[in-house]
Amino acid sequence: MEQQAQVEKIPPTTLLTLPPEILSQIFSCLVDETEGKPDIQAILKTCKHLYEIALPISVSVFRNTVHSYSGSSSCSRVRNIRFLRYILVSKPWLAKHVKTVIIGRCSVYDDKYLGFNQRGEGHDAVTSDELAVYRHNIEFFLGQLPSGYTQSWYKQWLTDLRSGTSDSQFALILLSCPNIRTILYVEPEGTRHFGQLIRFIRNLVGINRSIQTPGSEWGDGNHPPMAIPLSNVRDVFHETPNYKNGYKTFYLEAPDILAFPRIRFYECILANGDSIAATMFKTLPLRSSSVEEIVLHCSYLCPDALAGMLGACKALKKFEFTYGRLEVSPDLMTPRDIFEALLPHADTLEELYIHLEENGDKDWEWVEYPSKLYLGPGLPQLRNLKKLTVGMQALTGMLAFQPETHDEDDQMPMEIEGAARIIHCLPENLENLLVRDCGVAILDQVEELLAAIERGGRFGKLTDIRLIFNAWKMDMEVDGPEIERLNSNSANVRLDVVLQNDLGYVYDLGFCITEDDDYAIERNIMSRINSRHVRDEYLESRGKVSDVDEIPPYLLD
Repeated sequence: MEQQAQVEKIPPTTLLTLPPEILSQIFSCLVDETEGKPDIQAILKTCKHLYEIALPISVSVFRNTVHSYSGSSSCSRVRNIRFLRYILVSKPWLAKHVKTVIIGRCSVYDDKYLGFNQRGEGHDAVTSDELAVYRHNIEFFLGQLPSGYTQSWYKQWLTDLRSGTSDSQFALILLSCPNIRTILYVEPEGTRHFGQLIRFIRNLVGINRSIQTPGSEWGDGNHPPMAIPLSNVRDVFHETPNYKNGYKTFYLEAPDILAFPRIRFYECILANGDSIAATMFKTLPLRSSSVEEIVLHCSYLCPDALAGMLGACKALKKFEFTYGRLEVSPDLMTPRDIFEALLPHADTLEELYIHLEENGDKDWEWVEYPSKLYLGPGLPQLRNLKKLTVGMQALTGMLAFQPETHDEDDQMPMEIEGAARIIHCLPENLENLLVRDCGVAILDQVEELLAAIERGGRFGKLTDIRLIFNAWKMDMEVDGPEIERLNSNSANVRLDVVLQNDLGYVYDLGFCITEDDDYAIERNIMSRINSRHVRDEYLESRGKVSDVDEIPPYLLD
């Protein structure tokens, strides 16, 4: 009885009695990158105690995207203005708590859109007092270089902030928030300040490295470290609304982004990189970037552009490339070009995903060197590769069927003479293998691989194999004799055979979708800005949709 009485005296645990650290973790779950107005706003209206804990978390994600008639996500200039006022003027201590910035298409030409797109309801303007605060922030960073380099930019930036261009506002948000970890943005419609800001950061990184290097021109120990904006950024994603021609200016931003001092993840949707892009990437010193994962979805790159991009990375762990029909050019990189660009990362690369749409003719320059159409026996040099997704041609040099082409005299060979067999092409540490665009020609080689695994020799870690066949081009059944033969030889390996229809094939490529709304709006299903939930579902089901499965329903947020 006495113990029961003591227990009854203990006050019950309530939300208000939880430690602030626990409350912070709970409240952080209420901040959603996909929502325009996160649920945490309701917490701010409860009581003073919870308000003080939730307030820094409420600004941790700044999302400013507005769907426009053009099919892109623009940004609201009014929302930019109010956010800058809040974190730099009203409560300046909050700027350090901004961790993620998600912004739609900004522009230096906002005024021409006022007739049909206000980019946010209401009207707002920057006051003289607010402009003085913004001037101080800009002066602090730009003042680290001689005024001759920054004076005209400084004046133009203040002019554009006064007139309210979204490009100048976006750049100031990035400049003023020191702990941003993630940036997601849509291709700007012209940049005057954002583009110059990331180039400025790249220059500061180079100068600061020189200052901190003994024996360099400035490395005498008398210079303090420079204040570098965006120095805590780990993750950058950007995309374009131009689904026809792609992101043709991504090379103006990507090399500078890769120079961020702590970046780890870089992703671009619809990147379109030709020889000019190659020149820009080659301005990056070899092995100078800290980026570890690169994803290029629905993209086109020439071999030199890819080599420059990957060559700038110190230690790449993951590379994903999905081909997009943005250019018909003999300069399109082949599987062998991809392998050669990855070789500098032979000791660090753990995951490789390549989808080159092998069923389509891409006018590759392969005639003189057919071996460029497959990765080749050098693949085992990628010693730490654990997960590989690749087409049958790129892995074995064999095609399931002849791609349609306008030139019947210039057709790709159904089999590359002298191509190595799968058992000689796989790295020994591989754990997961997915081969798409398969035909019956691969069955004997897979049997040979399964037998080697059963004998306990090489490939002891390879326990998951998936083969995707183009069922709409071949007369195959999931319970046919060829598939049954494979299944009987895989006691120690989980073997999945997927017979895809043409819709499943297109779905795996991740083409854009169109909203059935008052206005047709295209949205890429890999978009982290407009389709985050769709993206997650797509990545979960990619490579698993078979001939009998339904394509995931009309995927919209």
